[in-house]
Amino acid sequence: MTRARLRTALAVALIVLGTPLLLAGAATAVYVGPDDTVEYARADVGGEGSVAATAVGLATVTGPVLHVSARMADDSDVFVGVGHRIHVDSYLDGVGQQAVTAADLRGEVTTSAEDGSPAPAAPPGDLDWWESSASGSGWRGVSFELTDEPVRVVVMSPSASGEPLDAELSLGIEVDGIFVTGVLVGVGGLLLIGAGVLLIWLRRRRRKRERALRAVPDKDEDEAPKPPPDEPGEPGEPGEQPEPAKEKVATVTPLPKRPLPERTPPPPAPAPPPKPSARIAVVLGLTGLVTACAQVPGEVDEGARDALIPAITSDRAEGFFEQYNEVVGAAATGAGDAPLADVEGGTLLATSQFAAEERQATGAAPEGLPSAVTPSVVLSPQVDEYPMWAVVTGQSSAGGAPSWFLLTREDAASPWLASLAVHPAEGTSVTAPLTADGAAVVADDDATRRGDEVLEALRAYGETGEEPEGIDLTFADGLTNLPAHGLQLGTAPPEFGTATRSCAVENAGQTHWLQTEYGAVALASISCTQSVTVNPGYSVVIEAAGLGTIPGGSQISQAEISQNATFILSVDTDGSATVIGQRMQPIGMTWSLP
Repeated sequence: MTRARLRTALAVALIVLGTPLLLAGAATAVYVGPDDTVEYARADVGGEGSVAATAVGLATVTGPVLHVSARMADDSDVFVGVGHRIHVDSYLDGVGQQAVTAADLRGEVTTSAEDGSPAPAAPPGDLDWWESSASGSGWRGVSFELTDEPVRVVVMSPSASGEPLDAELSLGIEVDGIFVTGVLVGVGGLLLIGAGVLLIWLRRRRRKRERALRAVPDKDEDEAPKPPPDEPGEPGEPGEQPEPAKEKVATVTPLPKRPLPERTPPPPAPAPPPKPSARIAVVLGLTGLVTACAQVPGEVDEGARDALIPAITSDRAEGFFEQYNEVVGAAATGAGDAPLADVEGGTLLATSQFAAEERQATGAAPEGLPSAVTPSVVLSPQVDEYPMWAVVTGQSSAGGAPSWFLLTREDAASPWLASLAVHPAEGTSVTAPLTADGAAVVADDDATRRGDEVLEALRAYGETGEEPEGIDLTFADGLTNLPAHGLQLGTAPPEFGTATRSCAVENAGQTHWLQTEYGAVALASISCTQSVTVNPGYSVVIEAAGLGTIPGGSQISQAEISQNATFILSVDTDGSATVIGQRMQPIGMTWSLP
């Protein structure tokens, strides 16, 4: 194949290659638009359930941004939120729902119905674990980057009324730089077409010039000499015979040498094509330029989807204590509408409620407004399910040693609650728990076993008063008063009646131990109840000052008085322990008159 034909074939190849690139790039740029986003699926979701939720496996790539929008068929308010799988699974546990399991690029959306209760236990807007959410009438949606984090999108009514869902769902994908990539591909295709046309035009121009050169005659070429015309002879004498012609001898004279004609030099040969290595470098360079403009989706790491999450973050802990300080402060002055149960639970709520009952019964003013607490250290373990817990230390506005709080959350529909709180005396110190990558380290089985054994010894101490060995009670405070709490009946005769005392570890077997350098530490609580039954003919007279909610001067024949001691317990690897507590607090009193 001649060089000319190679150029023509190259030109045709460039045009054939550039045309689809131009069309594809232009179509992509026009279809996607400057926002790099395109809707790829839309479907109606509804049924008997009041909730629609996407499955974790809906997204199979990482990198792009997924846009999920929804609107109600009757244009009423709709809630759309995205959250981690652990939270959403707990929130929708046992709730009837439409699960969106797949949505491909052809626009086909696959759903499956799951039976259950009509609605979740709490409206979605009251929860703090949504990564992004939106609510209102018309189209509402969320956008989030697809990563290895397993997230689910929830569509439901903001009121969680339980009415069957009838909504339209839209799914869109945003790939960063795809619009610019489409433009570059289109421009690249246009350049290839232009290069092919240019090669064809140059070839035709060269052929015209060659034909013109062949049509020009040679001006220096000599013509052969022509013989002179014959001259007429003179008439001869009559009767004379013509003489015979003489023999002619030709003389050959060599012609002079003439110079060769000047010709137009041929055009220079085209540059040789680049070496294969150069072409490869150019192609790779262009490919890198294009791919650098558009985000290339990655594969999902299935192992990362089982990763643990922190039970509570520092931001959420700060938000909780802002609410806690407000509610507790308002409850102390009687000016708040929010109940203590919104921020407290367990033993802490029981002691707070009894303190309020005691003030109401006696008419006594509170000892003082509670000091606001600012969280300083959040000791949150990594978890993979509910219930969740965390230990938070905070500095009181009144000063003194840092307070310790145990925060618990039963499920995703429940709020965080302060279940235990210890406000150590000034000058005391506690061995700090260990952390790893910002998360608190949960104690191992051996440390937990030793800690539970010490707790059992302290429970027995509350009943019998026999101080256990190897346990430092110097700063135990209220724990040391449990053996003697309640009615003092030491001088009563044997026939007076019966008095028993029983103690129990609150939430036994569920104490949350954290690893320390020397062992483990935990917040714990022991409650003891004194039960008194007076025989006929006898009674117990309460002192004039009263006892808790029992009015002074009352003559009682039966009573149950419960007191609580909450403390911080540090247990070393050798079994020794240290208790740092606060004053004993009553949690319940019942009595009857003769």
